[in-house]
Amino acid sequence: MHGAKPVAENLVAHRGYQANYPENTQLSLTKAIEAGARYIELDVQFSRDQLPIIYHDASLQRVSGCSGAVKRLERQQLLTYPAYEPARLGDLYVAEKIAPLEALVGILRDNPLVTAFVELKEGSIKHCGREHIIDSVQKILKSVAAQTVLISFDCQLAIAARESNWPHVGLVLKRWRDLAAQDVAKAQPEYIFVNHRLIPSRVDLSACDELKDASLVAYEVGNSALAERLLARGVTMVESFDIGGLLAGK
Repeated sequence: MHGAKPVAENLVAHRGYQANYPENTQLSLTKAIEAGARYIELDVQFSRDQLPIIYHDASLQRVSGCSGAVKRLERQQLLTYPAYEPARLGDLYVAEKIAPLEALVGILRDNPLVTAFVELKEGSIKHCGREHIIDSVQKILKSVAAQTVLISFDCQLAIAARESNWPHVGLVLKRWRDLAAQDVAKAQPEYIFVNHRLIPSRVDLSACDELKDASLVAYEVGNSALAERLLARGVTMVESFDIGGLLAGK
C-alpha cells in the first residue's frame, strides 16, 4: 500500500530546518517556514534565573561549543552565546545566538498560518518546578496561544497545561505501551508524539481507542519513502529534521 506524498499539512519541522541550519534558532525556524512548513517544533530550557530559552540540550557543548550547563547561567548571559552546532556545521553560523522564548511570538505573529509545538523539557522540572514552567511559558505565549501546542514527555506537565485551560496540549511517549496510561487520558492530548521505531509493526492504528481524539505524530523521519509508509499506516503527521527535503519528495 502506498501512502500519499507528504505535504505541509502533515509535516512538522523538527527543531526548525535542522538539516541545513543550527537547530532551535530563529534562523532554523524561519527557514523552515520559508521552505513551506506549516508546523514547527522547538525545545525550551530554563536559565539560572528561571527564564525560558529556545534550546534542546541541558549542556552548552554540542550546540554552543562551550562547556557549562544552561541552568547555571543567567538568561541575559546565555543570549550572548552562539547556537551554531560547530561539530556539524563548523563556523558557518557562529553569529547565530541563543534565542529567548519571546522570539517565537514574533515568528508566529509574522506567520499566522503556522503552528508551533513547544516542548517543555523534563530536566527543567527539578530546577524550576512544573507550576513555574507552565506559568512562565504561558505568560510569554499568551498572545499566540491559538498557534502553540505545549508538549512534553512529562505527563504531569501536560496535565497542568490542560488544567490551566491552555487551548492545545500534546504528549511525547517514551514507550508505546504508555499510550494506555491513565495520565495520558487525563491530559486529553490533541497530539501524541512517538519515535516511529516505537510503533509496533503489526498494530492497527485505526483501531486504537486512545488515538480516536488525538493526532499521532511520528518523529525521526528522514525521507519521503518512510513518511509515506507511516502515513499509509494511519500516522497523522510526521516530524523531520529535513522539512525541505520531504516537501521536495526526497
